[in-house]
Amino acid sequence: MAKIQENPKEKYKIPGNQLYVTRVSNLWRIFGANKTDKSKLHLKYLIYFLSIVSTPLQWLQRLVFKFKLRDVDLSKTSPVFILGHWRSGTTHIHYTLAKDKQFVYLNNFQSFFFNICMSKMKWFNRLLAPMVPSTRPMDNMEMALTKPQEEEQVLSNISDTAGVNSFYFPKNRSYFYKFNLFQGISDKEYARWQKDYSYILKLIYKMNGEGRLLLKNPNNTARIKQLLELFPNAKFIYIHRNPFQVYLSTKHLNRIVLRSQRLQEITDEEEDNIILENYRLINKGYLETKALLPDNALVEIAYEDVGTEKELELFKNMYETMSLGDWKEMEPKVKEYLLSKKSYKKNPYIPIDPAMVKRIQTEWRFMFDEYGYDLEYKDESRPTV
Repeated sequence: MAKIQENPKEKYKIPGNQLYVTRVSNLWRIFGANKTDKSKLHLKYLIYFLSIVSTPLQWLQRLVFKFKLRDVDLSKTSPVFILGHWRSGTTHIHYTLAKDKQFVYLNNFQSFFFNICMSKMKWFNRLLAPMVPSTRPMDNMEMALTKPQEEEQVLSNISDTAGVNSFYFPKNRSYFYKFNLFQGISDKEYARWQKDYSYILKLIYKMNGEGRLLLKNPNNTARIKQLLELFPNAKFIYIHRNPFQVYLSTKHLNRIVLRSQRLQEITDEEEDNIILENYRLINKGYLETKALLPDNALVEIAYEDVGTEKELELFKNMYETMSLGDWKEMEPKVKEYLLSKKSYKKNPYIPIDPAMVKRIQTEWRFMFDEYGYDLEYKDESRPTV
């Protein structure tokens, strides 16, 4: 019998956690405020170990950039923020716009090693590349260390003001309420969020060539008011998707990725409640604040138009409506990238339980109404991601 060849990416795969290489002072804060379940203690100790071992490099990076960031002022720049609930198509927009050379963005390598990455460190990139999966674990989107990544995770590496901390500690909903919705937040906490979030954006800006920031972060979806305080000239792209499909895909994300990130165990029922509440609150927050934006600062996109003949026109509309740049120069790049995605395969479809269908129809009704989605759930044999 022929021997099955091992995949080196699987052989050397380390169970990843975004809290590896975190500032130890931040670990003291978040672990001090949250109990770790016994089944997750090994993960807590590994996070502490890797963070402590990397501390000298973390100090070195902070020293180096202390001087480089001293005169950086991003308040008058015009970053582009991509908004939308998780699994709504934000990554596709991020990957496509990243083809425009005017933009700079956090990449996967910097996201994984934010506190010690120093710069692009191409040699380290080449060393790790063979161990990185070719596609993301929760979908079949291309995965590479140079690909764009969202910045909320790196905020959790330096600060307890990251909304994403609610993923690691799902029993503590205050992270989501305070730092994604700014409900029940003190003036001191708000000032700290502003300071820490601005700091990571300055680092991303400085590490990647001081271009125009391109930022994709679902946690930002209800933060329009707060982002405008930092960046009055910012531009926003919001993508929405059929709520039934968002639920399916978010449930898949939890099953494949988030459960391994958690330091607290929750039941399936608790997980569903969190999914339903997150979607409802973050989208309501967006709808209540988008009126703060002038017409030339916001473009909305339907996921259902992605991959269709309308898609190229969507990107053209973005560039023209918000004056993002030279569309004639960008158009062939977008065409080439979209053509390369024609063979993209989505994950298998999983029917939704009838009881959950009723909850979605009730609790997310406002999104069906706002964007004209069919309230009737159709159990179709088609794929979703």
